[in-house]
Amino acid sequence: MEKRKDLKIYGSGISSGGEFNRISIMGEGIIHGDVECSNLKVYGEGQLDGSVKSADYVSIKGETIVKGDLNAQKVKVQGEFEVSGDLLVDEAKIQGSILVGKDFNTEILNLEGGFTIEGMLNGDILRINLYWPSKVNEIGGSDITVKKSGKLSFLGIKNKIMSEGKNELTADVIEGDNIYLENTTARVVRGNNITIGSGCKIEMVEYKENFKTDGKSEVGMDKKI
Repeated sequence: MEKRKDLKIYGSGISSGGEFNRISIMGEGIIHGDVECSNLKVYGEGQLDGSVKSADYVSIKGETIVKGDLNAQKVKVQGEFEVSGDLLVDEAKIQGSILVGKDFNTEILNLEGGFTIEGMLNGDILRINLYWPSKVNEIGGSDITVKKSGKLSFLGIKNKIMSEGKNELTADVIEGDNIYLENTTARVVRGNNITIGSGCKIEMVEYKENFKTDGKSEVGMDKKI
């Protein structure tokens, strides 16, 4: 079996896609076409015009856009990351902002920052600390936690993102087994055990076992199902 070569872009460069062992971009790099690799690292600015399939992990420090789908075991982001298609990973750790054009599927998500997901966010364990406005169509998971936080000064994320509004999540439907929410606006929250913390506006809560609210949020209606 032929051994795959590494692709390295230092400074500024452009490359065609293909199959590689490791891909490293340090500076500014553009890759045209789909890529398959063992891992992808970007330190700076990266643009991948196709889809990315990584057997191991993807690490982003800076700004990167993938104009297709991304499939990997692990993704770690410090900065700004955009995937125009579907994002499918086993585990994701995000410090900064992420934009997904379709669905975001993961088993474990730890996110500090903000996000926009045009489709659904699906996962087993979802831990979200909000630092600026975030939006998703639907969320589905086993354990879902959404909390409000302060500024991400240590990341150096662009101030213009933070200044667009308060750190709150807007969603149509949130469904899970165990749900804890702060600063969330949603039409329906459905699950087994639901706790609505401060700063929430929920039209309908549907619960199977337990429902609690701190009394400082707006809940239009709740019913046991």
